[in-house]
Amino acid sequence: MTSIAEILMPPSARGHLRPLDIRHDLGAVADLVELCFADTLDPDGRSYLRQMRDAARVAALWGWTGLFGESLSSSQTGYVWEEERRIVGNLSLYSVETLGRRCIMIANVAVHPDFRGRGIARALMATAIENGRSRGAVSAMLQVRDDNPIACHLYTSMGFVESARRTTWLNSREYERFTPPVGITLGSRRARDWPLQRAWLGSLYPAELRWHIPLNLRLLKPGLEGGLYRLFSLDYPRHWSVYRQGLLAGVLTYQEMDGYVDALWLAVPSPVDELALRGLLSYARQHLPARQPLTLNLPAEMVPQVIRGAGFYPQQTLIWMEYRYPASASF
Repeated sequence: MTSIAEILMPPSARGHLRPLDIRHDLGAVADLVELCFADTLDPDGRSYLRQMRDAARVAALWGWTGLFGESLSSSQTGYVWEEERRIVGNLSLYSVETLGRRCIMIANVAVHPDFRGRGIARALMATAIENGRSRGAVSAMLQVRDDNPIACHLYTSMGFVESARRTTWLNSREYERFTPPVGITLGSRRARDWPLQRAWLGSLYPAELRWHIPLNLRLLKPGLEGGLYRLFSLDYPRHWSVYRQGLLAGVLTYQEMDGYVDALWLAVPSPVDELALRGLLSYARQHLPARQPLTLNLPAEMVPQVIRGAGFYPQQTLIWMEYRYPASASF
C-alpha cells in the first residue's frame, strides 16, 4: 500500500531527511528554532530552548544512557532536514492521548530562511503524518499562529482542518475601574456556584484541548474532596463570582503558575453577559496580587472589546488544526 509520505513527499527528500537523533541534534535544533521564531518566543519558549541546549551539553559530555534515551524518545521524537551536515529543517513530534484517542502533536516546524521554498517543510510534514499512521494514531494535531498565512496554507493543502481558534491575552499594568450597574453584585465564589462553573469551564475549555493547558478541575472543586486535593498539591486558587439579580453570571479563578505568568480561568454562559463580565474582571484585578503577568486563554471570537476594556491585550491567536486519518486505513 502506498504510504502518505510517498504520496506527499518530493523526491528531493532522499538523503536529506532523517529522524531526530536526540544524542547529537538538540543544540542545532535549538539554534534553528530560535532563528525561525525569534520574534514570537515568550519567556517559556526561551526556557524550553535553554533546556534543549543544557541537554545537548550533557549528551556531549557524558552521552545518553540507553534507558534514558528510550524514555525520552518515546514521548518526543521528530525529524530533521540536513544539507552538507547542517540541520536546516526541523519538526518535533509528540504522542498524546485525548478523549481516549491516540493522537500525535506536531510542533516546531522550522526551516532556515535560506532554504525555504524548496518543499522541506512539506516533506517533514508528510513524514510526520506517516509516522502517526504507522503508530495507529487517530489524528495529527498542530497549532499555528493566525498571522502566519504561508504555514496555514501548507497545512490546509495537506489535509489539515481548523478545529479551534484561541487567543491568549496578557494584562497591561493600567486598566479602567468599572462600576457595575444596579442589579450586578460581586464577591467570593460560593460552593453552590460550582455546578454551573464546572459546566461553563467545560464549554470554554473543551476536553479535546484541555490536555494541553494546565486547567485541573479537581483543584477548583469546593468541599472536602477539593480541599484535600489542594492541601496535597499545595496549590490554592482564588475565585470571584458575579451575579445579576441574584443569578450567577460568571466565575473567574486565579491560579499561581510556575512559568512567567499566572493563569486566569473564566467560566461564563453563552451568550455572555458583557456588563457582568466587565465588572467581574475589574473586581478581580483590584484584588489580585501583583506577582507576575496574568494570562487568559479564550476562544478568539469571544467578546474581545470587553477583554480589552478590562486592561488585557492579545499576545497571540493560535489556530488548532487537525488531520484525521482515513477510517479505512489499516493500522
